[in-house]
Amino acid sequence: MFQSRTLQGILLGMIAAVCYGLIPTFTLPISGETGGEHALSDLSVMFYRFIFAALVLGGVMLFKRQNFRITRDELVTLIYLAFLSDGAALFLIAGYPYLSSGVATTIHFLYPVMITLIMVAFYHEARKLSTFLAVGMAVAGVGVLSYQSGQGINMRGVMLELVSAFCYAFYMIRVSRSRVQHMDGLKLTFYVMLIGGLIFGAEAFRQESLQLLTTQVQWVNIFALVMICTVVTNLSLVLSVQRIGSTMTAVLGALEPLTAVALGCLFFNEAFTWNVGVGVAMIIPAVLIIIYTRTRKSSEKQSELSSVSPNS
Repeated sequence: MFQSRTLQGILLGMIAAVCYGLIPTFTLPISGETGGEHALSDLSVMFYRFIFAALVLGGVMLFKRQNFRITRDELVTLIYLAFLSDGAALFLIAGYPYLSSGVATTIHFLYPVMITLIMVAFYHEARKLSTFLAVGMAVAGVGVLSYQSGQGINMRGVMLELVSAFCYAFYMIRVSRSRVQHMDGLKLTFYVMLIGGLIFGAEAFRQESLQLLTTQVQWVNIFALVMICTVVTNLSLVLSVQRIGSTMTAVLGALEPLTAVALGCLFFNEAFTWNVGVGVAMIIPAVLIIIYTRTRKSSEKQSELSSVSPNS
């Protein structure tokens, strides 16, 4: 029974990572830079992705007869979490015109490194040599990964993806340190998607850039973004964490940039150059070291707390 549950968790974690890595595959065919006659504005893509995902997740909540009720304080927290989630998603696809999709996704995968840096800088988390070595290796990996022969480093694309990673890192930190830290994962995701979609819609309307879905290519790719890259990803992630824990699920997340790199080469003629291989080979181990270090630190803290009896 235990082995079966563990295997399920591993498979679900792999599904979540691979599905998230598919975002460029379904975004680029309708992107403003590469979509041609099927091109939509980035705000339109994000609006449809988040709103339709919220409708699907809301349907799942209704099917499970879950309570939609939230407090005013929780609403305030969910609004700023939605802004962070929106930033992570929007800056991720905004970097695609400047970097290959695999490179962009790999830089976004630096968010565990960002979490560590934020925790050290603002939450007084202990500094460790292994952490700084991993951060150094990750930064060097970004430099190698982003280098384009004859053109140097496209700093605009790199900065967009780093901002995306920062937004997602801060989102993860605030989820675990806010009023909604104990909220059901499905309910939390529903409200973040709903509020995030409304924010994208309002901004697109303000900029007069909200476009209707008029072609089959647009509908198919939006449907895939909603169902595969958002709904399946989030539900698989929650179920995986419940079965094998957050650490193992995070480690399996290494499949995310690998998926994006492989599919970029297969479907978008993105070259797998030496610097892409070396950069990925530097960043993924660095991220795994960060995950391992943070997990061991958390386990040691829990052990210390459990070893102290109330009567000691």
